[in-house]
Order: sequence, then structure tokens, then C-alpha cells
Amino acid sequence: MRCKCWLLVGVLFAASAAVAKNFTRGASTARQFGVHEVELRQQPGADNPFAVTTTVKFTAPSGRETVVSAFYDGGRRWRARVYVCESGRWRWQSSSGQNGAFPASPSALPGMLRRHRDDPHQWMTENGRWFLNLSDTAYFLFLSDHREWRRYVREDVALGITSLRVTAIPDGDFDFVIQSPRKDWDAYCADPDCAALRVENFQTTDARLEWMLDNYPQLCVQLILFPRGSRYGQDETAWAKFSGAAKKLLMEYMLARFAAYPQLFWLVVNDAHYGPKFPNNNALATEVGEYFAKHDPWRHLLSTGPVRFMPFPFRGAPWVSYYHLEDAFQLGADKIEQYRADPMHVFLGEDRYEQDRGRFDPKNPAYYYRCLFWSWLLAGGSANYGGRWERTEPYSLTGSKPYTNTYRDGNPDRRTYAQGLKGLDSVIYIKRFFADRHLDLVGFEPRDSLVSGSGGTGQPRPKLTHRRGREYLVYDPNAAVGGMNAAPDTSNTARFKVDLTGAQGTFHVEWYRPADAASEAGAPVMGGAVREFVAPWKGCDVILYLSPR
Repeated sequence: MRCKCWLLVGVLFAASAAVAKNFTRGASTARQFGVHEVELRQQPGADNPFAVTTTVKFTAPSGRETVVSAFYDGGRRWRARVYVCESGRWRWQSSSGQNGAFPASPSALPGMLRRHRDDPHQWMTENGRWFLNLSDTAYFLFLSDHREWRRYVREDVALGITSLRVTAIPDGDFDFVIQSPRKDWDAYCADPDCAALRVENFQTTDARLEWMLDNYPQLCVQLILFPRGSRYGQDETAWAKFSGAAKKLLMEYMLARFAAYPQLFWLVVNDAHYGPKFPNNNALATEVGEYFAKHDPWRHLLSTGPVRFMPFPFRGAPWVSYYHLEDAFQLGADKIEQYRADPMHVFLGEDRYEQDRGRFDPKNPAYYYRCLFWSWLLAGGSANYGGRWERTEPYSLTGSKPYTNTYRDGNPDRRTYAQGLKGLDSVIYIKRFFADRHLDLVGFEPRDSLVSGSGGTGQPRPKLTHRRGREYLVYDPNAAVGGMNAAPDTSNTARFKVDLTGAQGTFHVEWYRPADAASEAGAPVMGGAVREFVAPWKGCDVILYLSPR
């Protein structure tokens, strides 16, 4: 009888969980910080349904009004969506004369990603909580024939990942070497002039975002809005040839369809060259950036992605709300320093990939990416992991699925990998470190000059950040070597000095081993002097946390 009771409870819990959707429709009860959709009857006015212009005004319980564009969804269906920022009774009215209402209940959903109100270098969610950005590359997660995408998401969340980098409308062709300037846009456009769109591809992306919102609302997605439209290293030619009407259709449709999703932040385009030699690339980023900044009803975080080693090219542009960089072997997080004075979060969206090119692949990936994440977090930014970027496979399956990259035969970078990925093995311990201590990085000030230890510029070296001299965090990679061969010094115990001359009082001392989450208390220390610290473990990287006693 006891087993049957527990079985019944489990069934009821599953049923209630299935009812509690974060994406809702019609007259059903919405959830605060979720998405609600209304469907409109067939709209008159044009033979081309994509040319029909219909708007919907959503009125929140407080009286605040938000006007959005409806979007065509195939057949005789138009839809409009709202980000449910308040609980209570909502009303809506379309420009075609339709109207309705729906209730919204309070919820514990995180809501949209924002610049932190107390620290512009950090991010927060709408519910006021600090957002710890631990990112993974999943460019092809939204391919229509990807059968294991749910498992990929589940495993990444279990591994500690909090955001994914995803192509909005992927075309599935990984051969970037021979791509035509127009090819990638064919996944978006149903005709050469882009007067109509491939609704089925947008529907695939939509369905996956909806599932992710319902099941993993805490997981954010950097949505890469548009393709580069050129071969690598060249100026794009596709966007430049689109008419003004086609550009407007594309941008308006993307906003109408996706802007209500709270878990998204935008990247205009990925991996593009900018500067005087690339006027079309400059124009694509600027036109889309300015349009989205002006017309996005909820003002998602917005940036664009320059190529590896390029300084962020739109520094100070009013439409930019975070800096996205690409670089390599940035284990010292040095590139963030040139942006320290800017009130922006700096996101290293691409470093080196695991299992991509043998001559560049990190040789000790679990250590390498752990060092990358910790160093960038303590430097005030965040970093991204990438493994087998051409294929978006669940992490646990990579050891049973040998992978050959698509570089052409004869290319020294072409090779087959049979071993499973290792780069995310210890990311979960980063997330647990902050969660278990109810700790965030808001108000922390990076100050590496206060710590002295092994390691030189550009190499893994001790990183220090502090909050008003009351709390200190130090990451010591205890590195034997940096770069692609980065590895801990297994014969050495991490030892470093921290300048506490500007700090007063006594500090609790806690050591944390980021490879496996082991922790150990040290003897309390007094401020007011330079103090030496010696880790309790040999041969590994360590975290030192000093907190007020």
C-alpha cells in the first residue's frame, strides 16, 4: 500500500508539473517571467502573408502597454507573444480588431538577463539574482534532424553549464571553406529576394526554445541571429544586396517570433571581420544592432562577434550592451584588462576548442577549461567552452562516437578523434562553489597586483578579486606550463602571498580544490600585512576564499 501511495504521489506530481508551463497560450493562466502567446485569425491585406502588418497591444496589470508585431506561422495562422513581466490580469488588443485577456500567476522563474543594477560588469536575471555565466558552444542544437538535442541540454545543465551559444537558424553545412556568400541565408529565405521565409526552420527553433523554457528556465541562450554571409576573412555580400524591405522583414520577424523568450541574449553575427576593409560586415552589425536596440520591446543584451584576436570593434556604440571576444590560450584573462574602465560585461565567446585541430587542441582539457573559466570569472568577465564544434553531441556519448573534422584531405588539421571530451568534467564544481556559499561576484574588484606567486603574463597565474577589502578570492592554477600544453605542476604545492595591508579585522580561511570540490579550513588570519598562504594539497590548482570572521 505504501508503494502504491508513493506511486500515486509521483503520478500526481508529474501531472502537475506537466500542467505548469512557462510558455502558455490563449486564455490559460500565464506565469510571471514566462511567455504568453495569442493566435489571430487570418489577416487581410496582402497576397504575401509575410507582408501583412498586424500589431498587438498587451496591457499589463499595472497599465503598462507593450506593442508587438504579429508573425505569420504558416497556413492561416498569425501569432503574437508577450514577455509576462507582471502577475495579475493581462489584456490584449490587435490592430485588426481582435482582443482578449488572460491571468498571470506569480512564479519563481528567473526572468530576462540584464546588466546587474549594482555592478555593470556583472549580469543578473529579472528576479534580482546574480547570473553566473558558464557557457558551452552548441551551434547546431536547432538543426531539424538533431535527434539527441534534449539529451544534450539535460547533460549540459547537469554538468553545470548555464548558457549555450546557438545558431538561430542553422543550415547544417559545416564546410565553411567552400561556402557560397548566399548559402547560409537559404535556411532563412524561401526565395532569392527574401520576400518569404522558411517557416518550418523557424518553427524548429521555436519548439526547442519553448521546451527549454518549460524544462530548464535557468539555462540562457546566446542566439546568433544571422549568418556571416561570406567566406571567412571576406566582406559579406548577401545582406548588402537585400532590399530595405527584405532586411526589415527579417529583423522584424526575428523579434516578433523570439523576443518574448526571457532566456535569450543576442549576438548579431559570429566570427566576422570588421574595420575599413569590411564595410559590408560593419553595416550588417550596425544595421541589425541599431534596429534591435530600437525595436526589441524588452531590450535583451546585445553584441556582435568579431574574429579571433580582434579588439571589440564597436566599443562605445549605443546599441552594444556587452562585449563579445574571440582569442586563444587566454588562461591569464589578459585581454579583459583593456576594457576594465567600460561599464560592460566582457564575454570570451571563443578560445580554443577541444578536439578541433590537433596542433592547437588543449592537451589537458579538464584543467585547461577549468583554468579558463576561473581566471575569467575572477577577472570580472566570463568564458565559453567549445568541444567538437561541428557536431552538437551529448557530452557522455562523445567517447562512443568517433569524430572526424571536416577539414579537407591533405590539411594537417584533418584528423579523427575517438576519445570522449573532458573539458567540462569539473565545471559543476564552479557552480557549486558559489551556490553552496551563497556567494556572488557583484562588487568584487579584480586586483592581481595583490597576489604574488608563480606564473607570468599570458600564462596561468594567480588571479585575485576582492570586495571592499572584506572578502578575497584567489585562484592559483599552480601551473607548470601554459598555452595548449597547460598543466598543473604535480610536484609543487601552491604557495602565494596576498597583500592584506589595506584590510582590517580577522578572516576565515577556506581552501577549495576546483577539480573535485574538496574543501578544507585554514587557520584564521589578520589583515594589515602581507600574508603567505600554502595550499593543503600538492600538485593541483586551488581556490582561496577569505571571508569576514
